[in-house]
Amino acid sequence: MSLTYAQKRIIQESYPAKSPQEIATVLQIPVYKVHSHIRQSDSIIKKAQSNTVQELPISERYAYLMLLAVIVIIVYANGMFSAFVSDDIFVIVNEQERFRSLSYFLVQPTLLIRNIQYYLAYHIAGLSPFFFRLPNVLWHIGYVWIVYLTMPYFTKKKYMPLIVALFAAVHPMMIESVTWISGGIYAQAGFFTFLSFHTYLRARKNSSRKLLIYSLLLFIAALSSSEKTIIFPFIILLYEFTYGTLKTSWSRISGFFGISFVWGLMLIGQVNGRLEYLQLTNGTESKFQFNNPFIQVPIALSKYFELYLWPQQLTLYQSEVSMNMLQFVIRAIVTVVFFVIVGVAYKRSNMLFFWLSFFFISLLTTMNPFGLSWIVAERYSYLGSIGLYVGFTMLVYQLIDRKKYEKIGYTILIIIILALSVRTIVRNIDWQSEDNLWIATAKISQSDPKTFNNLGDVYSRKGDLDSAARAFEHAIELNPYYADATHNLANVYRAMGRDDEAFKLYERAVQLNPNLWQSHINLAALYFEKKEYEKALYHAELGYQINPQETQILNRIKLYYRDLQR
Repeated sequence: MSLTYAQKRIIQESYPAKSPQEIATVLQIPVYKVHSHIRQSDSIIKKAQSNTVQELPISERYAYLMLLAVIVIIVYANGMFSAFVSDDIFVIVNEQERFRSLSYFLVQPTLLIRNIQYYLAYHIAGLSPFFFRLPNVLWHIGYVWIVYLTMPYFTKKKYMPLIVALFAAVHPMMIESVTWISGGIYAQAGFFTFLSFHTYLRARKNSSRKLLIYSLLLFIAALSSSEKTIIFPFIILLYEFTYGTLKTSWSRISGFFGISFVWGLMLIGQVNGRLEYLQLTNGTESKFQFNNPFIQVPIALSKYFELYLWPQQLTLYQSEVSMNMLQFVIRAIVTVVFFVIVGVAYKRSNMLFFWLSFFFISLLTTMNPFGLSWIVAERYSYLGSIGLYVGFTMLVYQLIDRKKYEKIGYTILIIIILALSVRTIVRNIDWQSEDNLWIATAKISQSDPKTFNNLGDVYSRKGDLDSAARAFEHAIELNPYYADATHNLANVYRAMGRDDEAFKLYERAVQLNPNLWQSHINLAALYFEKKEYEKALYHAELGYQINPQETQILNRIKLYYRDLQR
């Protein structure tokens, strides 16, 4: 039965001063009919949007922004002087020579902003981890600020923007994108993406073409930070769909889709290189693998929910995704419940529907079935995490909105924010050095071969060869095709005086990865010790062909030639 003229008029006059639930109660009609009429009426939507953005006094707004910045600095202070770890060593320390030339900007043009950031950090303070990490913290503060400034477009509740921004500021799931230098691309991309979204909302509100252009430019900046933001146009599409203005917004949206399409064409050529990189780092026979989305999505989503609600099992490699049938069924049920909540929210709460969908859409590029990303990684959820923060804050606000339970609601929020802050400070300790990181990672990622390969390096540096050998052996046990771990175990065996075993492992390593020049060089050295000079020369030349920059290889080749001529 359709609404009467009088009922429509009451809805138009009451919303948004009264919620759809309150209006439905007064009219004694289902709440979905109220939502349906609101979505279909442009005048109601414009009225709601004009009334939604609540402008606080400038002094109060600045005070909150400063408070958020101070809180971020406090919870991340003990990680600011941490060492280079993991990818930082390969991308920054081992490649520092590239920072001396302006041509470094062109190494990967699609990451131009990051290249400029590294270049400036190096020329300001050399290899100082602090100056390479400082921009990450600044990006994170900017992200938290934009979250705070954007939330009033969705709620009139005075403290909800601050609460959501506080979760973004202190939640330990954000650490990988802040404390880890190489993970900072996600904080940077999150900042530019959210700033683009905020600017887009301002452009809609003010009908400003100039602001729309700024939003498009900021989207390009987000793409140049991380290719995973290519999904952003679908978030704008989701917004227009949620608030019922999709029919009139195509001219605004089309520019974003056009940019994504062009950027996607630029990225196609990098797919093969990405697959080869994953093949080497994962130690697999084939560089291509297919993940069944009906298995991958429930595992990924439920794991993210688990980590956000109880951020205890934090680790660089979220490898513990294998499970028995019962465990998978439970995770599948959790995923179905999530989508049911999203479906119910579509009829009852535009805000909840949008932000929960925002969380899911932001992860789509990482939940692809082609093995281009890890199934779960804490840094992947940096941008979309706001969706979960909004959902939880709305839940707690059910207490705050009732005078009887208001103090209880605020008490719960304060306790949770403090607990998350402490967890973040503690987790930062794991990122302070390579030793801390891999020992902590091995406690959680017990089925990940990369973790035990890195743990073996830790023990090797400490001179504990027995523990190093056990770690490398375990890495190979987990993945028999892991060339790096095979090479590293050979090094340990050689240091132990077990040259025959080392020799076999070096040969196995170059079979798994013919470009592993270090194994060729070590084989050359072992052959040289056996006075098998032709074989030594063969492997030394192979090593030099792969890595001509290694001067020691040249010296050994000359030495081998000299001995052959005797």
